[in-house]
Amino acid sequence: MQMRKFNTILLDGDGVLWKSNNPIPGINPFFDFLVTNGINWALLTNNNSLTVQNYLDKLSRFDIVAEERCVFTSTTATTNYLLDQFGKGASVFVVGMDALKHTLKEAGFSISYGEEPPEEKVVAVVAGMDLQINHAKIKTAMRLIMGGAAFIATNTDGSYPTPEGINPGTGMVIGALQATSGVDPFVPGKPHPAIFQNALKEFNTKSEDTLMVGDRLETDILGASNLGIQTALVLSGVTTMEDISRSDIKPDFIFDDISHLHQALLEVYQS
Repeated sequence: MQMRKFNTILLDGDGVLWKSNNPIPGINPFFDFLVTNGINWALLTNNNSLTVQNYLDKLSRFDIVAEERCVFTSTTATTNYLLDQFGKGASVFVVGMDALKHTLKEAGFSISYGEEPPEEKVVAVVAGMDLQINHAKIKTAMRLIMGGAAFIATNTDGSYPTPEGINPGTGMVIGALQATSGVDPFVPGKPHPAIFQNALKEFNTKSEDTLMVGDRLETDILGASNLGIQTALVLSGVTTMEDISRSDIKPDFIFDDISHLHQALLEVYQS
């Protein structure tokens, strides 16, 4: 398959644009290229440890100008799903970090969290990344799920890349709750179609005119491919060529990093 022009490019964050707080070399010329050629772009990230505003601030520190409409996270996808299912004011128990709690509270949910069982009945347990996860939190959430509360996981990514190496991801928390409760969660984040569809709708673009750039086969590549979106996998994150060779999930394009994707696009747009 040959590289071609696209109306919209969707981008994962961790491993594609940055590792922790370090930008991956080449992202600024890449974004300059997008602006120069009038290409829409959006950040689609499963990382639920930051709010939308946190991501805007992070991009700003990298000298990348972004609007709120350009950021789609597993937390926003989860929030939209909960609103559709239960409506504002519903009571949910949260296993997660401040960004997830803040977003759900801002959306109008009554939230509880911590090691002790909530005083009021909850309709759902919402779980994301939690760096302070412990036995007591798992016990409380497990019992709520076994008691009938819906089990919603922002995402199930097992790891994420950092400059020091690969770290455990949200899947660490979700796996513990899944194993102890015996219940499989509903997952609104990638590869679920909602987060991709929300981005396509925002920019009024079609799947066939869109490219998804990610570093993870089972989320970025699978979710986009299922919707007919072409995919480019970069090797600057968690996936290796050996992983690709062993997987049934195949990207349309493979690049070492964002700068190599930029070069391939430049050749198309300058021809």
